[in-house]
Amino acid sequence: MIGIAIVVITLLVFLNYSVYSPILTVALVIVNFTIISCAIYFIKTGKLEIVALISMIIVFIMCIALTYTGGKENTALYWLMFYPVVTFASLGVRLGCWLGLSLLLCCIALLYGPNFGQVSYGDVEKTRFIASFSLVFLFSFIGEYFRHKSHLAIADITLEQKQDAYTDPLTGVANRRFITSHFLKLAQTRPEQYLPFSILLIDLDNFKSLNDTYGHDFGDTVLIEFTKLLESQFSTSALKSRYGGEEFVVILPKLKSAEATLLADDFRECVAKYLMITNDNKKVTITCSIGVAQVNEVEGYSNGLKEADEFLYRAKAFGRNKVISINN
Repeated sequence: MIGIAIVVITLLVFLNYSVYSPILTVALVIVNFTIISCAIYFIKTGKLEIVALISMIIVFIMCIALTYTGGKENTALYWLMFYPVVTFASLGVRLGCWLGLSLLLCCIALLYGPNFGQVSYGDVEKTRFIASFSLVFLFSFIGEYFRHKSHLAIADITLEQKQDAYTDPLTGVANRRFITSHFLKLAQTRPEQYLPFSILLIDLDNFKSLNDTYGHDFGDTVLIEFTKLLESQFSTSALKSRYGGEEFVVILPKLKSAEATLLADDFRECVAKYLMITNDNKKVTITCSIGVAQVNEVEGYSNGLKEADEFLYRAKAFGRNKVISINN
């Protein structure tokens, strides 16, 4: 489209320079160079919104110049009808409104204001233009407004679907897919913010026994309450995830295994002190076992998870309610 615009404007200048006023000819030449500059800027930066805004401002100026000079055979006003449609489609509702209304007000000032050299238009032509431009502006606004609303609705649905795909439905925390699909990619692109990080692989002790004794509803309650403990005891920068069943993963960015082991042990003690009440008002305590491993590179995540799993297995073998890492 940029190429077509450049060709069309170039042809207009070459074919009509003897008819157009000098002001309009200069304006068209400036527009052509600006469009070429915008195209180069877009190729280098990829910032389409800025290019669209600059282009619409340039077209705005050209429309003012066209109205002032009258164009070829005083047909300038007819060409302005396309501006609201293109502006709303290119810039959206807010900027489209501002530029469309600004052009309408400027044209009214030129058509009905004091004479300072602009072309004179007939009263019927002026009235017809104002009415037609206003209608085009109104319908363009309505169309873009509802298009924007529908896009927001689609975006909300898409976001909700993504959240469902990467969120554990019972506890509300991230699931294991979120780690591989999002966190590791983020750590790959911004290693200075995340690496090294420590993995805490946490397993609730004797969870099957709890389920069998008090029922699955109480088991779900335990998982939800345990998740709340994770959220309250670890910082907001830590990633908490339900890995599956009664297993959870906590990733601690910029933390080595020695420090992570201390935090894990504090959390283990917090869980052991936490009392839960069953439906028949029985007090139940829970414990957890934790394996801790350090990851220095994103590519080492799988090996780090395996190491944490091995340490978790040792914690279970040594009697549960323990934290095991390379440091102990």
